[in-house]
Amino acid sequence: MRLPYWIGSPDGAAMGSAVGTTFQQALGTCGIVALVGSSLLAPAPLYAATNGAAIGSCLIQKAPLPLARCVLDPICAANLLCIQTCTNRADEATCQIKCGDEFAGPVVEDFTKAAVSDTKCVPQRSNDGSWPVPKSSALVKKLSATDLEGEWYISAGLNTAFDIFDCQFHRFEAPSPTKLVGNLQWRIKDPIAGTNFVTRYTVQEFDQDLEQPGILYNHDNEFLHYQDDWYVLAFKANEYFVVYYCGTNDAWDGYGGAVVYTRAPSLPKKYVPEITEALARIDIKFSDFQLTDNSCRASETRLEELEADLRLVSTKVAGGIQLAGREIVKEVEVLESEAVDEVKLVGRAAKAEAKAVGDEVIKDFKAVEKTVEQDVVAVEREVERDLSGLRRFFLR
Repeated sequence: MRLPYWIGSPDGAAMGSAVGTTFQQALGTCGIVALVGSSLLAPAPLYAATNGAAIGSCLIQKAPLPLARCVLDPICAANLLCIQTCTNRADEATCQIKCGDEFAGPVVEDFTKAAVSDTKCVPQRSNDGSWPVPKSSALVKKLSATDLEGEWYISAGLNTAFDIFDCQFHRFEAPSPTKLVGNLQWRIKDPIAGTNFVTRYTVQEFDQDLEQPGILYNHDNEFLHYQDDWYVLAFKANEYFVVYYCGTNDAWDGYGGAVVYTRAPSLPKKYVPEITEALARIDIKFSDFQLTDNSCRASETRLEELEADLRLVSTKVAGGIQLAGREIVKEVEVLESEAVDEVKLVGRAAKAEAKAVGDEVIKDFKAVEKTVEQDVVAVEREVERDLSGLRRFFLR
């Protein structure tokens, strides 16, 4: 499970559907589409009633610099372009979140923080009750943070947006019996060629509920003020534990999911029946989970990565990939036409200027030539006078 709290972060992207939903409407109404073609953001059913014009106006007035940097930054712009391809898909929200995972960077982070937390231009998605807090009777009764120390893998996940990634390797430490610190990593497939991967890292700190040991709180976070609550449904020492979680942040109140942690990279089948029973207590089916790939293969060499990228270029780009539909092609044609017109105008202006400069040079040359001729005549006359004086001197 990677952090589901903002779009494009190295730590997660839960606000993909919360933030991404409205930026298409916002930016599309404020003239910024021209800067990156038709590749801004897609309206999703999540914010169908949101006033996009108001959001766009708010962003321009209150966050112009982060907005401009995002549009002009290659990674942030690629994120926006990616989200545009999610429009009207059945998995639109998940698609938007995936874009945030693949195209992450500090500019995206600054834009998200400015738009959501600092200015509140983007409204918070309200809690729709999809991930309710489980009853205490469904939780483990005995658990210490020290029981969870060491290396674990997420071998199965429920929420495709947050829980199902390759190489989810987490290392936990327990500074005290009620304090847990997790060093989390997961992999995102290369958004260019799709054959390599990028490894994400983050650190989360949890405090155990003093009355209910099966609850762990990850609160007091600065970015988007996100809060994640873990509910441990089952635990078998040094074998597995099952976590159901729900959370809130400035972008989205009420996201959630569930994962199975195991010491082994793959979930041992012998534990599936008891895990299924634990999940049934909160009306979740294990059959809805997906197993993850924790083989954690070595990264491609740089040469292999370049070859994969070249294959993509030759097979997709050269063939005319249209990530955002025909509108991009149309806008490129418009830009090309404008560029040609601009070149023609510059050419005509250059020719006119060259002719004016040439005429001026000719005038200057003629003026200089005339002055030289006058000087030569004057010198010749002076020489003639001097010679006449010498003749008279010698003939006396």
